Amino acid sequence: MRMLKIAAAVAFLASAPCVAAQQISSEEFVSMAASSDIFEIQSSQLAVANSKQDSVRQFAEMMIADHTKASQELKTAAGEASVTLPAQMDEKHAAELEKLKNAQGEQFDAAYVQAQLAAHQEALKLLQSYAQGGDSQPLKAHAAKTAPVVQGHLEHAQKLSGS
Repeated sequence: MRMLKIAAAVAFLASAPCVAAQQISSEEFVSMAASSDIFEIQSSQLAVANSKQDSVRQFAEMMIADHTKASQELKTAAGEASVTLPAQMDEKHAAELEKLKNAQGEQFDAAYVQAQLAAHQEALKLLQSYAQGGDSQPLKAHAAKTAPVVQGHLEHAQKLSGS
């Protein structure tokens, strides 16, 4: 009986990575990627207006330009895949944006850079994962094209944070 329980546990654990490795749907990818872009644009607009550091404002201006372009490309790819783009960001991104709206001065700059680090790490993982195993060719192509740009943003944010 004990061996049977151990065998069952081993079988369960062995199948767990397969569940974790399941790909998200095209709709989920589009929703997550669009929310990320909206957050990047809106948080960076705040940074352009509120940051006291030239380097942060320059980074924010690049985020606005690059993520506006990525949003347009995502919209095109989503249209080809017959997936509707959400009009607003998800609750998690909205809550993070609210935190930034309440920060000021040096506290704002630090919070903005930290938010960019987290958002770009998450976005890069999403894009790389979908590019590898997504279920829509236009969206996979978008993810593959956008991932290196997001990687560059992440590296830039890491320099800004001193990490």
